[in-house]
Amino acid sequence: MLFLADELEGEVVEETVASGYQLNAIDEIFNFGFIQQIESRGLQIFLIKAMEVVAVLIILFILCKIVDIITKTIKRRMEKKGRDKTVTKTVYHLTNKGIKILLILVAVGCLGIDTTSIVGLFTAAGLGIGLAVQGALSNFAGGFLILIMRPFRVDDFIECQGVMGRVDDIHLFYTMLVTVDNKEIMIPNGALIGGNVINYSKLPTRRVDIDFSVDYKADFMKAEEIIKEVASKHELVLKDPAPFARVTEWGESQLKVTCRVWVKGDDYWGVRFDLIEQVYAAFKENGIKVPFKQLEISYREALAAEKAGK
Repeated sequence: MLFLADELEGEVVEETVASGYQLNAIDEIFNFGFIQQIESRGLQIFLIKAMEVVAVLIILFILCKIVDIITKTIKRRMEKKGRDKTVTKTVYHLTNKGIKILLILVAVGCLGIDTTSIVGLFTAAGLGIGLAVQGALSNFAGGFLILIMRPFRVDDFIECQGVMGRVDDIHLFYTMLVTVDNKEIMIPNGALIGGNVINYSKLPTRRVDIDFSVDYKADFMKAEEIIKEVASKHELVLKDPAPFARVTEWGESQLKVTCRVWVKGDDYWGVRFDLIEQVYAAFKENGIKVPFKQLEISYREALAAEKAGK
């Protein structure tokens, strides 16, 4: 019950507000004297309530900033300790957003609003929205499975849904990829977990496969030895398994010699480009002809008749 002191003709009259409005602790703090001097009790209640709302919003803003500082500090400490980036970012997002939602509910409760009805409203709305947006629920389930099964992690290089890129971040509803030409792609987790995912960073080593073309008239055995020699001399090519080079196909105008070497995952593209350049230079130095695609047409009968007529 609220007692408002009105000074009328030197006498203090205690009255009870008919509306039944009750002041809480915040109202008592901001119940300044100049408000008591206002004759209209309705205006008094409005001003007190407005100041209460402003005070709660200021406190909520300060607490949210404190939450940001604390969660960012926890994130930095986890990163310094070498924690997995996927777990670190997930813990940061969930903790930061979860605490802020709780603070908002507490602030609403301090303003005298029944939070039970709000929670029920959110529950009912969430059920209706969930039925309407089943795709979002599928993405949420996909994100949860990614965090549990860990088919890939942040900074892994993967191929999925027809795109290749480095995993930049994993959210509950989508995963962010950064392509080699620095484009950011957002892939829904539902489609991601339901399709094929190739993780090029999961294992420490990769095999480099390169096909070289050799002319039919060239010494293909010598070409194989040149390829093996060039690959063996490369400092980033692993010695075990040993480099492989053999003729694997008879093409229309050339023999195809396939080279296979093993390298560390991070050295894949550098070794591939080096071998293409170095093998071409070695072929040119040793007289191994690299053919162009061509079509030969023979007129044997015409040539024979022409020679006979001469």
